[in-house]
Amino acid sequence: MTAFPSTSLPPGLPVDPAARRRAAVELGVLQGVYLLFLVPWFGIVIAGAMGAGSSGSLLAVLLFYVWAGYPLVVLVTTVIAWVLFAKRSLAAARWVNRVPLVWVVLGSALLVWVFTAA
Repeated sequence: MTAFPSTSLPPGLPVDPAARRRAAVELGVLQGVYLLFLVPWFGIVIAGAMGAGSSGSLLAVLLFYVWAGYPLVVLVTTVIAWVLFAKRSLAAARWVNRVPLVWVVLGSALLVWVFTAA
């Protein structure tokens, strides 16, 4: 037995630095998009609060809470994605990091619809 730990990784874990770099770039770029999307999200959440409050509909209130949860979803999925990345689970990290894209795509579609509905 040697005094130095083994430098080999457990079997099944990716060792390709290019794959790790691509995953890290994807995580970083998407999280930058999520951060930039907070600007229009803020306007939509304020309009949604006014709309949900005036409509009196339970569905409108539920949709408002789902939409208002975007920053929490981004924060939680960001932490989970980087933990998975550190554990060399690159595919899982990428999929977890893509979850907030649902809010981004729907919010972008909503903004396009609002600005073109005139």
